[in-house]
Amino acid sequence: MPFAKRFIYIRQTVSFVAVALALVGCEPTDLEQLVERIPPVTRIGREPPAAPDATGAQSSAVAEMETLVYERINEIRQQEGLNPLQPNGSLAQVARQYSQRMAAENFFGHVSPTGDAPAQRVSDANILYAMVGENLFTSTNAPDPAPLAVQGWMDSPGHRENILRSGFTETGVGVWQRGSTYYFTQLFMRPL
Repeated sequence: MPFAKRFIYIRQTVSFVAVALALVGCEPTDLEQLVERIPPVTRIGREPPAAPDATGAQSSAVAEMETLVYERINEIRQQEGLNPLQPNGSLAQVARQYSQRMAAENFFGHVSPTGDAPAQRVSDANILYAMVGENLFTSTNAPDPAPLAVQGWMDSPGHRENILRSGFTETGVGVWQRGSTYYFTQLFMRPL
């Protein structure tokens, strides 16, 4: 039976921006809206790869699932008039490691048994962000789990919100297989 969870976290440093704006007369009504209005960092001379990097994937079949999720999420975003998410290899490694950890330790949740959450895992990988979100999915005995994961997320208001959040600009997808069970982690991010 498939199961999905979502998580969103806005880095605390962004709240200082909101406080500073409030002190000078601008009162944002929603911190997330404020972050979404901050333009993304322009990276001169760096073209992102056309597809996510499969380095570190558990197998070629799992790498194909990661790519399928990435491509389908971007198709959905473009259909909704949003920019596609750029692949972030470091973020994908964090996602893969968490999927592997859930499989090995037999748990499923945004907060691990030791208490770390998505924001901490991304920070621990030395990735700087303004906003980060996470969608999780697991399924056992599914013949084609990647499309099932995306459809499950799109059918859930909270997961759909992460996928269609205009403030996110980068993503990393990590899938891990243990027997007939698959664990999917998709991280969404807006870098600093």
